Amino acid sequence: MQGYKNKQELIEEISKRAKLFIHEFSDIPETDKDKLVDNADRTPAQMIAYQLGWLNLILSWERQERQGITVITPHPDYKWNNLGGLYESFYKR
Repeated sequence: MQGYKNKQELIEEISKRAKLFIHEFSDIPETDKDKLVDNADRTPAQMIAYQLGWLNLILSWERQERQGITVITPHPDYKWNNLGGLYESFYKR
């Protein structure tokens, strides 16, 4: 796994990657947001929901740890061998 010299370098890398991700979807018309294209396993809307779902989940783990709560990963309602159900919950949300 790649390491970072300091917190600022990590923040800059996250920002750079976020901009690249956003750019990938900036020219997709609203009418195509649910269209599955060749060589992709998710629609644009699902991909964004997937990324936001994981982001929110990781942030919830952080909040729970700070409160002294034992974190159940990936989620109390899902096991690592049932991530499809977790992803469906991201898409619905």
